[in-house]
Amino acid sequence: MNEPWSVSALNRYIRSALETDYRLKDLVVAGEISNVSRPASGHLYFTLKDSSAAVKCVMWKAQAARLIYRPRDGDRVEAHGSIGVYES
Repeated sequence: MNEPWSVSALNRYIRSALETDYRLKDLVVAGEISNVSRPASGHLYFTLKDSSAAVKCVMWKAQAARLIYRPRDGDRVEAHGSIGVYES
């Protein structure tokens, strides 16, 4: 049996794996927005989903401030970005 990983070690490993995959550095994903939240921090949090899967997303404050419309649940969009693992 393998030794257990700490949460920090697992995050570091996943971050390294994701950030070295060139296909995940600049991608466009189409889906439907749900669970939109814009807390006082100014960041925009939402889930992008299709009929069988979902991914949690964040748009940082600087980018969210430049939006010309306010995303709402049910909007169908194409999101442009990259995959990452962030520590709190």
